[in-house]
Amino acid sequence: MAKQALFVIFASPKKHVALGTCYIAPDASTTILSSKVAKFYSLADAKAFAKVNHIALNGHTYIGMEDFVVSD
Repeated sequence: MAKQALFVIFASPKKHVALGTCYIAPDASTTILSSKVAKFYSLADAKAFAKVNHIALNGHTYIGMEDFVVSD
């Protein structure tokens, strides 16, 4: 297993990324559990997911990168 930076959609203001970080899950709900986060290998995939699920990308909901342990 190795760490890899993947795209995720954050559901909390950029200033609060740390303790209490909220993310968007694969069912488009919010979650604080990193194991339940919708993960994307490309920015385009994350943007497409947001568009299909009517997620407005703004200062509170935005795409960023996070490190995750992934199996090879």
